[in-house]
Amino acid sequence: MKKNFTLIAVLVSFLVQGQTWIDSGAKWYYYWSGNMPGFDKIEYVGDTIVQNKNIQKLEITSYMFAPLELGGELINTWYNYQYAYISGDTVFYLVNDQFHILYNFAAEIGESWNLGVDTNDFLCGPSIVEVQSKGSSIIHGDTLEWISVITLPGSSVGLAGKIYKRFGATDDYLFPTPRNCDPDMVIEFFDYTFSCFQDDTFPLLNVTEKDCDYLLYTQLSEVEQPDKVVSIFPNPSSNKLTIQLLKPNKKINSIQIIDLQGRTLKSLNQREIDNSDLPNGIYFLWINFENNEKIIKKIIKN
Repeated sequence: MKKNFTLIAVLVSFLVQGQTWIDSGAKWYYYWSGNMPGFDKIEYVGDTIVQNKNIQKLEITSYMFAPLELGGELINTWYNYQYAYISGDTVFYLVNDQFHILYNFAAEIGESWNLGVDTNDFLCGPSIVEVQSKGSSIIHGDTLEWISVITLPGSSVGLAGKIYKRFGATDDYLFPTPRNCDPDMVIEFFDYTFSCFQDDTFPLLNVTEKDCDYLLYTQLSEVEQPDKVVSIFPNPSSNKLTIQLLKPNKKINSIQIIDLQGRTLKSLNQREIDNSDLPNGIYFLWINFENNEKIIKKIIKN
């Protein structure tokens, strides 16, 4: 499953059949793999009002790193927010400006629900999740209930695997991720791996042998190094990008524009780039210098 753009929710202290969902201080880590390694840190940051409902707000911080063979430095950080609330045994989340069911802990085996996304870029259909099994596990000495789900074929987004009442998904991402319904199209989505969760009343659960944010400490160069070499403007842009060299001794050998699937869409060597023919979205600009140094920058076409 790939990393895409959106989604994440969760709630503050609340009893779900006698079991707390999350408490203040809730924080998750999900690592993702692909052409660019990285992770999402999700934090409950407070309450707000949305559509006259008392809603929990989560901040999603995404960290993207260069491949280790290119130095492993932090390339970019960006933020998203998601909103949700709980009612009884059901968690609702905001998608397409409406609240839809995210998790239904009362659903029995064989029952399903609609995640509220009816189509995507691959022309898939309504997103339906079905419960395959239910059970409980002992974690930190507590018995925690869970449901295990699959996404039905043809869905635009989906969930997979175990979802715990106490802290959400552990086999997949916390919230729905994109699907592909075209059997003739091979798409390499990011694979998500749950690594950590904790809140003020739940001790740290770390299912790896590494620190939750270890990638931040494995860099081989300074985080700000790319910004000291080039400036890219305007970014976001709608039709033209300009690369300004901030160090006159640097000489650009070639430039590639690469999409989120790792495909090279353009190869060029001029510092003014026409991107008017690209669909709106996120891309990576690979700048190759004559001394074999490489810099990777995120660009946004709008």
